[in-house]
Amino acid sequence: TQTRKKNLKKLEKCLNNYLKDLYMKDASLTLKENEKISILGKDEIMLDINLAHLKNLSSGELNRLRLAFIATECNILNTGKGILFLDEIDANLSGKEAMSIAKVLEELSKFYQIFAISHLPQLSSKAHNHFLVEKNGEESKVKKLDQEERIKELARMVSGELVSDEAIEFAKTLFKN
Repeated sequence: TQTRKKNLKKLEKCLNNYLKDLYMKDASLTLKENEKISILGKDEIMLDINLAHLKNLSSGELNRLRLAFIATECNILNTGKGILFLDEIDANLSGKEAMSIAKVLEELSKFYQIFAISHLPQLSSKAHNHFLVEKNGEESKVKKLDQEERIKELARMVSGELVSDEAIEFAKTLFKN
């Protein structure tokens, strides 16, 4: 209990740094000591997100909160291993918010192999590898894209099937940065 109390503010500060990076408001963590020890132990860490109940968070907010917790754990422990599968973690987000997720995922890629399914060019442009999945009836094909194909696909993600010169230039800029 004492160690948890001592480290709670450090944990909260680190979490809030990631939440800020992900365009979310601060959260507060409090330690609740239970009188009886349960199978989960004696202490509970309570999360308060600006008086919002977890049930009221949007799917985008929940995804970013989850990502902030994963990043906080990696930051504090300086470790992490395994694979993260993220299915549309950037769904229902603006381009700015999607780019913030891409930056956190880039940091997490030091600790995890990350597979992220995305329909937004901001996230896809930052991947080390970009795979295109095409469905044809019951069958799906997966193709690893080279640099030129990536730019074309990013442009298609921006403008739809009719890819404009402006979309190509935007895709090149995303890919470069």
